[in-house]
Amino acid sequence: MLTRHRHARARISAVAVGCVAVLVAACAPPPSLTPQQQVDQIVAFVEHVRGHQFVTKPAVAFLSTSAFQQAILDEVASAQPAVDQAEVAFKALGWLAPSGSLFHEYQVAFSGGVVGFYDPTTKVLDVRGTDITPYRREVMAHELTHALDDQLFGLNQDFHDGLLGERTFASLIAIEGDAVRTQQAYETTLSPIEQAQDLAEQLSLGSDPALLSVPLALLSFTEAPYLRGPVFAQQVAAAGGVPAGLDAMIQRLPATEEQAFDTTKYLANEPAVPVALPPADGTVVQSGTWGQYLLSLVIDNGLTLDKVDPATIGWAGDGYVTWQAGSSDCLRLDTQMDTAAEAATVHHALTTWAAGALAPAATTVTDIGPSTVRLTSCD
Repeated sequence: MLTRHRHARARISAVAVGCVAVLVAACAPPPSLTPQQQVDQIVAFVEHVRGHQFVTKPAVAFLSTSAFQQAILDEVASAQPAVDQAEVAFKALGWLAPSGSLFHEYQVAFSGGVVGFYDPTTKVLDVRGTDITPYRREVMAHELTHALDDQLFGLNQDFHDGLLGERTFASLIAIEGDAVRTQQAYETTLSPIEQAQDLAEQLSLGSDPALLSVPLALLSFTEAPYLRGPVFAQQVAAAGGVPAGLDAMIQRLPATEEQAFDTTKYLANEPAVPVALPPADGTVVQSGTWGQYLLSLVIDNGLTLDKVDPATIGWAGDGYVTWQAGSSDCLRLDTQMDTAAEAATVHHALTTWAAGALAPAATTVTDIGPSTVRLTSCD
């Protein structure tokens, strides 16, 4: 987790048959080892898999449950302004009831199952408790990859585009993908018994009934980097090698969601076509680029994880604006496709969505050019 997410996130797996000499530090640590000794073993494993050594010894803090929970609450609270802005889009698209609170749902999604997180501002990995279970070790391998990438290349970059920002989301796919790749490798070093313990802990952390109330779109959006990310990272590593390809990926993060979901677009560094922001019919809350993944999320009623909808293939660029007018929350999105035929496909997909039971009644889909489609939706 790079400061925001829950760690019971299907982060992900296979079975080890043993530890060869070069990976002896990756073997499951015997119970007699102290927490710091176990950290040292995981550090060595991360360095081996990532192909770099830490510049300075990473800081790891083992916190009491109450202190850790307070740290999570503080982290979640710091996101409230961005979450409150994004609430307008969620309501405009029918992802959240008009009377709902996106920040409340965000708190539910992120407060319960986290057992460790790395903060690129403080440069500290906080871990809940001193009982280092197999799952906690797996999480630490993930978070220490963030720490290593941060020491080498810096991860504390803010694109100032909010919770739904395309640039931030696309970047997370690469950043989390690198960490999940290491995490998956670490999980293969666990014994079958430890893997069973690992899975049981993940399931217990993700069993909060309150999660059933969280909008699917929020869960999809926050889980997608951990599902698409490792595929993206492996493809980049295959093209550029390890560590060089992964280093280049962290130094040049994907600029668009299209790049993040189509590695050939990323490797070619294909930019988006600039699209003018559409007009608002009220007080503007947020504007920017929406992206191919979020367009897929609209078409698929908030349930899209590691792929984009086929109807969005040919996405070239877009611009969106949200506003409030009286008691209504509204969004307008202009999407440009590469060809008129692809624009017709998107038009049809959005029209089908708009006619469905989950879309707000005040939704229109229009063509504003030969290859540009406008979606307007208000709750």
